[in-house]
Amino acid sequence: MGVANYIELNTGFPRERAHITVRPERSVDVVLGTLSSGQGHATSFAQLIVEWLGVELSEVHLVTGDTDVTVVGGGAHSARALRLAAVVMAKASDQIVEKGKRIAAWMLEAADADIEFSARRFSVKGTDRSVDLFEAAAAALRPDAPQDRRGPLDGTSDETMPVPSFPYGSAVCEVEVDPETGVVELVRYTTVDDCGRAVNPMILHGQTHGGIAQGVGQALWESCAYDAETGQLLSSTLMDYALPRADMLPAFTTEISEVPSTSHPLGL
Repeated sequence: MGVANYIELNTGFPRERAHITVRPERSVDVVLGTLSSGQGHATSFAQLIVEWLGVELSEVHLVTGDTDVTVVGGGAHSARALRLAAVVMAKASDQIVEKGKRIAAWMLEAADADIEFSARRFSVKGTDRSVDLFEAAAAALRPDAPQDRRGPLDGTSDETMPVPSFPYGSAVCEVEVDPETGVVELVRYTTVDDCGRAVNPMILHGQTHGGIAQGVGQALWESCAYDAETGQLLSSTLMDYALPRADMLPAFTTEISEVPSTSHPLGL
């Protein structure tokens, strides 16, 4: 049986930028400098926009990896992607709401201070008069819109956040070794991981499962074998390089410990 505990510093590259645009065609474009390699950014990032702007998940389009529109970004490493992207997305979303309130005030012939935003609608306080977020985006592009309220309904945030958080966790692994053949069987693996606040628990569990499989594979089966005389790589295909497969691993027990980070405005 093996037990391992860890604590991680997860700042990574500390700068991130978000540019969010609400399109009249009922879509929200989110341009970020991160890039997913299987972490599910298109889902987790969109969930935050859904919560803040009240749009549908299918209406959020994440744009990454395009250097024509991505001015700056730190990529995905050191557990930084969602942690930093969430801050700049939140600030850009706040800008959209404030800009949208001014547009809605013009549309509804009300004072800016009398407009409130909830569930994708800008409303005049104490009345049933309101306009939709996408209606406001379309109105802002009209030629008769006031000069100080005309233009795309968008928001931009560029932040450098060097203060880290310190996620931690623990893992317990139980194996059985056949004394006659030396075959090692993994019979049980249990982990508890601190993540601050979980935006999408299912994705977090999936990342943990993948990390366990990768670690077990490196410990028990995977090896780059070379010919001692020629230097030729002998394990150059998946016929020779032993990757872990589903039937070689047990069902994992993974738990999430949600302890909001005190060094992050959203607790991530």
